[in-house]
Amino acid sequence: MPVAAVNDSESAGTTVTTAARTRWVARIDSLGVELDRLDSAVQSLEVSTTADGTAKARDRFLAARLAFKRVEALSAYYEPSTTRAMNGPALPRVDDEEGPEAVFLPEGLQVVEEMLYGDVDAAAARDALGEIRNVRNLVTRLRTAAARQVITEDRLWDAAKVEVARVVSLGITGFDSPVALHSLPEARAALQGVLEMLTPFADSSVRWQGLERAFGVADSVLAAEADFDRFDRLDFIVTAANPLSRALVDTRSSLGFSVPQERRAFRVEAVTLFDSGAFDAQAFAPPGAEAPTAAQVDLGKRLFSDKRLSGDDGMSCATCHDASRAYTDARPRSMARSRHVTMRNTPTLINSGLQVGSFYDLRTTYLEDQVTAVVSNAEEMHGSVDRTAERLRSDATYRAQFAGAYATSGGSAVDSAVSGRNIRLAVAAYLRSLQGLHSRADRALRGEPGVLDPEERLGLNLFMGKAKCATCHFAPLFNGTVPPTYQESEVEVLGVPATAAVRGARIDTDSGRFRVTRAAPHLYAFKTPTVRNVELTAPYMHNGVYRTLEEVVDFYNRGGGAGIGISLPNQTLPADSLGLSRAEQRALVRFMRALTDTSGASAPSRALPQSRSR
Repeated sequence: MPVAAVNDSESAGTTVTTAARTRWVARIDSLGVELDRLDSAVQSLEVSTTADGTAKARDRFLAARLAFKRVEALSAYYEPSTTRAMNGPALPRVDDEEGPEAVFLPEGLQVVEEMLYGDVDAAAARDALGEIRNVRNLVTRLRTAAARQVITEDRLWDAAKVEVARVVSLGITGFDSPVALHSLPEARAALQGVLEMLTPFADSSVRWQGLERAFGVADSVLAAEADFDRFDRLDFIVTAANPLSRALVDTRSSLGFSVPQERRAFRVEAVTLFDSGAFDAQAFAPPGAEAPTAAQVDLGKRLFSDKRLSGDDGMSCATCHDASRAYTDARPRSMARSRHVTMRNTPTLINSGLQVGSFYDLRTTYLEDQVTAVVSNAEEMHGSVDRTAERLRSDATYRAQFAGAYATSGGSAVDSAVSGRNIRLAVAAYLRSLQGLHSRADRALRGEPGVLDPEERLGLNLFMGKAKCATCHFAPLFNGTVPPTYQESEVEVLGVPATAAVRGARIDTDSGRFRVTRAAPHLYAFKTPTVRNVELTAPYMHNGVYRTLEEVVDFYNRGGGAGIGISLPNQTLPADSLGLSRAEQRALVRFMRALTDTSGASAPSRALPQSRSR
């Protein structure tokens, strides 16, 4: 996903899907009307800024965002790029393929939000007007595409399920309403929009009545608490969102509609984001890659601990990735071949296959490329997968294991299987098998909230709410690959210091992703890592500057680098203090420790599960 438009096929699809498209277009028109009203209100501010005028403009802005949310499900599904432009993060966008100068200014409703919820004067109103009119043009583009889009039943119901996933992973966390914190009313509007787009399927069946009740429960839970910070997200997920997702799938099945035939990260056949089998690691593999067999995973596991992958037989992958420490090494920065240290901390490998991009600077997309980069890096293993293959051909046990794991053609079947390519594939297959998504926090989110004690439950709600952790470490993977489509990973500029100072700090000199792209917004930007298993992976940050989770939470609570004396114009972490009490900070740490699960990393080798859809 995304889904390509199909043009000029008015006869395609059924009456109900045509009705759904008609409702979608009508709702887009309503969004346009709300933006026009917002435009008028902000024009008044440009002439004279008053408290009443500002309040009216903000009311009109919130009305426009609610209108946007009611069209979000189909818009994000069928027209993702336009929809993202309308309400994406208010940050510059870098086009990595076009070079360092290809930096695009932020656009969309979140930009307007920052302007209207700051100090509003004539200049701010003028800037807001320009962006409102940009969004209005995007709405026109969206309407044109929607009017021509052929909608099918399988994708309509799939879009409904995906929107519920978007609400629980982004909507209720404040991701797209970071200043106004209007997240709960907007989540209600998003779900109301989903119900409305499914209304053409309504009948008098018990199944449909159950679906309507599930929507009603979710709406009631969202409406019952107006305070963003006090909202119980765990309760909403367990008692409302997950049952709603199940009701959607049950109703779709009862109507005889299948799921789309495609492979993607959030499996098409999964019910909720929190299902034990919700994610397909193979969807993060290179296009066309086959799911590995148990024999290939076993081979990769053996190679992972073989020092012959390094140029001088001095180290293996396992040298820096200790399984007993969730595949880290407890060092601030990992050990180099010369017994000096590298630039960066060793990250965990558990769930490394469930993300887009590797390394702190995201310089590779796939694990296969990460394997090659580490083996060949002069500061790390200083070897070559091809030279290693030449050496391993003289090892009879390896020759047999490669031959059993990989089909060959031509020449000596045994020898040709032992190749640099297959070393890459095998080690990557092993890394993808290292999954751990069965922590106590996972059990709670799947429907057993009692496995968390009250302090841990508070920590979960803080993580996904007031503390804003989940606006970068997205639930349920708790890494920086953006749900619900999982097609890109975020980098953030936090202002990480060189030492653990809390006043007068200096920025760490590692320039991060800037080393790769040379784009100004990426100076000191780093990939958002997973916080799963952080109980075992100290020290923290790309440079290992913090020894404890308590220090990490304190850093964020102060506003990142800006709160400890580091001035970065491109810091993406909000510079304001989170205002967390000591008790709240302890609860956050307790929750993060409840994300520990290394069971999948110690289990017997297995093939990755196949998706039923191709």
